[in-house]
Amino acid sequence: MKILKNIPVPPKQQFKPLLKMEIGDCVEFTNETKWKSAHGYLYMQSNFKLRKRTISKEPFLGRLWRVE
Repeated sequence: MKILKNIPVPPKQQFKPLLKMEIGDCVEFTNETKWKSAHGYLYMQSNFKLRKRTISKEPFLGRLWRVE
């Protein structure tokens, strides 16, 4: 195990604005890591059902839809 120093902590509320999505809304991401993180964050919300799709791999483009 390796201890790393001076690594900034990511903001907890980075994806909180996505909670305002309504059914049928879509969000595009050009960063695969943020796309996966946003999906995980929204998936943990009990009232969100999502669909996700990778549109292209190079350059990355992914979308999340709220379906319920």
